[in-house]
Amino acid sequence: MTDEKTTPNYSVPALEKGLAVLEILAHASEPLSLSQISEITKKSTSKIFRTMNCLVERGYVTKDDVSGKYLLTLKLFELANSHSPLEHLLQMAKLPMQELAWSIRESCHISVMQHRQLLVMGEIESPEKVRISVSVGATLPLTTTVSGRLLLAAMDDHEINAILEESPDFTKMSAKEHDFFWEKISDIRQRGISTAIDESFIGLQDTAVLVGNPNVGVIAAVAVTQLTASAKEHDSQQIIEALHHCAKQINERAGLRYAEKQL
Repeated sequence: MTDEKTTPNYSVPALEKGLAVLEILAHASEPLSLSQISEITKKSTSKIFRTMNCLVERGYVTKDDVSGKYLLTLKLFELANSHSPLEHLLQMAKLPMQELAWSIRESCHISVMQHRQLLVMGEIESPEKVRISVSVGATLPLTTTVSGRLLLAAMDDHEINAILEESPDFTKMSAKEHDFFWEKISDIRQRGISTAIDESFIGLQDTAVLVGNPNVGVIAAVAVTQLTASAKEHDSQQIIEALHHCAKQINERAGLRYAEKQL
């Protein structure tokens, strides 16, 4: 007789069914009938009927009186907005950023756009005794920073232009510098990363990737600043891969989808 350990089954079928229905309705372009939901979930109409009744009674779903089809109410939206999505994203970023700093032995920081400037919201320092640090709470220009351009690239051109019109840092640039800025935005959108060498300070390289989801309006930039000449000798591609891994973990912890090219 073998003593095999079995993994406990903690599934809750009724709850899983209800969540599946909510996700289906959230991604549907129009209200769905009971038979359509039954077909998608591959569950009998009688089982789905009980689930739909429960969701209607709880206020998450409403049933159209004429067509009899179901659609989501705003209750999920109300619940989601009862706390700050951005604060939640920043909270979920702490552990992955700690793992990133330890794996590459470099400091990393996370920034957001606030009042049309880049705001550094958090930092995890490198475990090395000699390290580069970015002050938490510092505000920097969007147009002349790696993280700032990354966040701008996640917006459409109309939104960017509205910000640039009120940006002293952009208006004082030459026509050539304006062209360079838009080339950078195009490159970021194409590659899914933002990077620059010797931009803020000679001898430093910045690399940043997007976390969150631009489609739901919750985004931040996770960046690594490293010396271009260092005994650690990290390959740029290694830093990029580590950043993508960190960003994917943050999104998964926050319950958001992640793609390396989210722009």
